[in-house]
Amino acid sequence: MDPRPTPAQSSKYRIPRPRRDAVPRPALLARTLEQAADARLVLVQAPAGFGKTTLLVQLAAALAAAPGAEVVWVSLDAEDNDANRLFAALFGALAALDLPWAVPAATVLAQLQDASPAARTALGLLVDALGARPEARIVLVLDDLHHVTDAAALQLLDTLIARAPPELCLFIGSRVAPPLSLARWRAGGELVELGLQDLRFDRGDAQALCRLRGLLPSDEALEAALARTHGWVAGLHLVLGSARQGAALPAPTGPAAQRHLFDYFAQEVLAGLPPPLQQFVLYSSVLPELSPALCRAVTGRDDARAVLDALFGRQLFLTVLDEAVPVLRLHDLFRDFLRDELERREPGLAAGLHARAAAAEVRAERAVPHWLAAGRWSEALAALRQMADGLLAVGGTHRLERWLEQLPPDWRAAQADAALLRGLCAWSRWDWGHAREEFQRSHDAFAQQDRPRDRFVALGMLGACHNALGALEQAGGVLAAAADAQLPPALQVAFDSLRAWHGVARGDGAAVLASLAAMADNAALAPAARYPNIVDMSYGHFIGLPGTRLLLERLGRLCRGDRLDEVQVPALDAWLAFWHGAPGPAQAALQALLQRQRHLPGDVMLGIGAQHLLSLHLAVQGRSAEALAAIAEVPGRMTAGYGQGWRRTYVHVQARIHWRAGAADGLAALLPELAGPRTAREWPVLDTGAALVQGQHALLCGDLVAARALLERAAVLQRSGWLPAFMGDARFALAACCAGQGALDAAAAAFDAVLDEAMRDAGLGLLLEPPERLQHLWQALAPRLRCPAAAQDRLRRQLAGWQAEGAPAAATPPDDPLSAREREVLALLAEGRSNKLIARALDLSLHTVKRHVANILTKLALDSRTQAAAYWHRR
Repeated sequence: MDPRPTPAQSSKYRIPRPRRDAVPRPALLARTLEQAADARLVLVQAPAGFGKTTLLVQLAAALAAAPGAEVVWVSLDAEDNDANRLFAALFGALAALDLPWAVPAATVLAQLQDASPAARTALGLLVDALGARPEARIVLVLDDLHHVTDAAALQLLDTLIARAPPELCLFIGSRVAPPLSLARWRAGGELVELGLQDLRFDRGDAQALCRLRGLLPSDEALEAALARTHGWVAGLHLVLGSARQGAALPAPTGPAAQRHLFDYFAQEVLAGLPPPLQQFVLYSSVLPELSPALCRAVTGRDDARAVLDALFGRQLFLTVLDEAVPVLRLHDLFRDFLRDELERREPGLAAGLHARAAAAEVRAERAVPHWLAAGRWSEALAALRQMADGLLAVGGTHRLERWLEQLPPDWRAAQADAALLRGLCAWSRWDWGHAREEFQRSHDAFAQQDRPRDRFVALGMLGACHNALGALEQAGGVLAAAADAQLPPALQVAFDSLRAWHGVARGDGAAVLASLAAMADNAALAPAARYPNIVDMSYGHFIGLPGTRLLLERLGRLCRGDRLDEVQVPALDAWLAFWHGAPGPAQAALQALLQRQRHLPGDVMLGIGAQHLLSLHLAVQGRSAEALAAIAEVPGRMTAGYGQGWRRTYVHVQARIHWRAGAADGLAALLPELAGPRTAREWPVLDTGAALVQGQHALLCGDLVAARALLERAAVLQRSGWLPAFMGDARFALAACCAGQGALDAAAAAFDAVLDEAMRDAGLGLLLEPPERLQHLWQALAPRLRCPAAAQDRLRRQLAGWQAEGAPAAATPPDDPLSAREREVLALLAEGRSNKLIARALDLSLHTVKRHVANILTKLALDSRTQAAAYWHRR
């Protein structure tokens, strides 16, 4: 799902056309623009009908006329009431600016589901993109923010405003004061507030309104209207145009009284329309926006375009969002009145009108609220199915679940599609146990309903859950059930992915290779199936397995130019560069990956894969303590469901680091856990790993007899079941053990097998073996090795290059996400300098220093200057 606006969405991001009777207010505009020059937020807050949108439109026009200014607009509505959807709307508006994103906007949006520290950190990518064009003044207008009440959405918006670059200023229109850090910004002189007193019409404004509308009220009538309405703009429009100007009406003193007065006069406005137009506006009131196509659908009138033009000409309470189409929006007060009036006149008709609107919508996302309002549960669920993959890909899990919850519980519980969607939501949270239950339920129901395509969708996901939970027999049963089906490529890719992972779990190398090849073929034919299946290949388990290199490179190429390219494909590239490449490019790829990990801490698998790869890089450089510290972070990144079956896999990485460093005590400390029996959720490859680490420990302790027995067993297990290459290679340890016993022919045979694979795949797995033992083997076994001497020399030069060049620059940690200027600010901050002293030292404005400090806290996921100083001193 691309956060850029589609044609159907574009009206949401259009600055509304000024009303013909909009009263110019030059003094108010000039004062506001002057104050906004140094502000981070301009808040226009007043009850309904006080002209907030009109004023924002006038401000936007004035700002857009300034050199270098770029104005973007978002008209918010009730569907934007969660964190992900609010920021999807913001991203859609900002797409017009073509910002230089370091990571695709869709990937950033997927992290913005709540107000967690991970989401706030990911927000730093938006801050960076906004600040990458210092020559521009970006104005972001959020109209009708009162529709957003979700706490997480508002907290995330607060973070954006607090950490926005100097180039950005937000203008917000709202009926109520939003729960943002207004007091702090007010105290800092960074908030401009326009309230009810600023927006009220005085006598001069009322006279200007009358001139624009061609009205000639007496001075007494005008004063009476102002007295009755207290300068309320919507009330003045109605009172001045009403035949009842002399009626004795209570003055509105609050929102409820204002609404009562509005309804009183709106009834008269509606009665003044010809009956056909009355019906048109009543029926169209169910629409959030009035376009010719949707109005034609709900009213049945083929002349809907002409009617919309006529309605706007009557100066009703309408805003033009797109003059060319046209697309109009009813003022909230008028729309609410019309909906109430529709229900009074024709009870129950609104549901049918919503159904007509839903059927005419071209986007499922816009159709769902209409189907729900119509009580058409089946159609609503079908629309949710249609949009689910795209919504989940950009983090829309909460929104999908919220819509599902609006379906009647008893009806929802019996629906296979609802179970499938609940399973997908659980899968997106790595809750494999819950996901498996829902996929099983949906699969069985689809089978009973004779829906084969949907059954295979559920079956593929069910198999993936079985495999992830260690239920390999059940996963094999899923593969057997799909083996003879003639599936289209889009469905087959999921089973190819499952077969590949099932092969890794069982150590079946032939199955892994065949599955990866089939997956590449089918993914080339079905681009939409690349996510999440190719993504799953990028976390290290397939790297270094014999024959996988070219296949994984092909899978990576299939995603070039795709929205995954900037995050998941670089993860795959970084692993391939480490196992098959040169130290310089591999280090660069690792640094890029760690930078993304910093920016996207909510991406569970990205974080695990990056920390895992970092630990191996550090181990190769001989920095064992740092490598162990890096891999020790992985369990904390795992969700509960993920950790139950996969935690020991990463404990084996710790064992590999100890083995390379020759640390017998470190390995001994891990043996009680690694040598224990497998749980039901763990894969058979752990049996090979258990024998391997026990043999390695015995070898480090000098017990060669016990070591050889254990390592021969591990080598036998490895022949029938590949280990993920990062866990180790029993054949190398066996060769070292045999050489220590003087059994040089046996040692050469084991070592030759390792070298043969390294030559065929250009693999550098020997980097993770103890360097002294590797050197000793080459010296002791040279005359006995079958591997050509020239090939050995080439491999040894590659390994030596890593030893000479592998260490990263000491000045900047490989995962430091800060710019050079931000590091300068942080260094001075760590010395205890205030923002004023930092500004003086670096010749910056105080405003710029504040923004740099905010960016530093965002990028490092810190909450205070004290934490930032501690981070700098730990470097």
